[in-house]
Amino acid sequence: MTALVTLMRRNPGPALLLGALVATFTVVGVVRGVWFLWVYLPALAACVGLVAALDHLRGPLPGSLLWPLVVWAGMHLAGGLAANPTGESEILYGMWLIDGVLRYDQLVHGFGIAAATVVFAYAARHSDRPLFWGFVLSQVVGLVNETAENTFAAFVEESNVGDIVNTMGDLVWHLIGAAVATLWMARRGIPGHLRGESYAAVRRERSS
Repeated sequence: MTALVTLMRRNPGPALLLGALVATFTVVGVVRGVWFLWVYLPALAACVGLVAALDHLRGPLPGSLLWPLVVWAGMHLAGGLAANPTGESEILYGMWLIDGVLRYDQLVHGFGIAAATVVFAYAARHSDRPLFWGFVLSQVVGLVNETAENTFAAFVEESNVGDIVNTMGDLVWHLIGAAVATLWMARRGIPGHLRGESYAAVRRERSS
């Protein structure tokens, strides 16, 4: 709890936005009668706890890395609790952004895992292979998420999790998001730690 309070005091902006998002979508979920809101909130609390632990053990995490995580949380809450404005599905996660090509669900998975990749890379910034660990650990998070969702769906018929095709699509977008984030950091450096030029120099020095 102390680690969480410290993180919130150092980054009041992301903390306030997250609180506002949770309050807003809790109301949305209650009004719409979406009972699995009570599954989303504990899962989000667990994720916040993980970020606080990383900040305490491997941080401090820069505020610039927290904002994308909060945006991801908001996108995730909206996806599972808000209505699809097109009416094609019950929730926003089913909305096609590009018909037959890109769904809102896939965008959220790709963006979220990209954000997680950067955070994990920063947490591993003093290791020999921070980008490797960022990529691998973000995939672990994605696999845990998909496993939890499918376990939940096995016991709850109206879970809106989707079938095996949806799960495979999510995993593909996890890879895409992590790959984009890793390539971006390889070129620009790990945010808050090494710029692209110095990161490249470190890699050359270690390979020589």
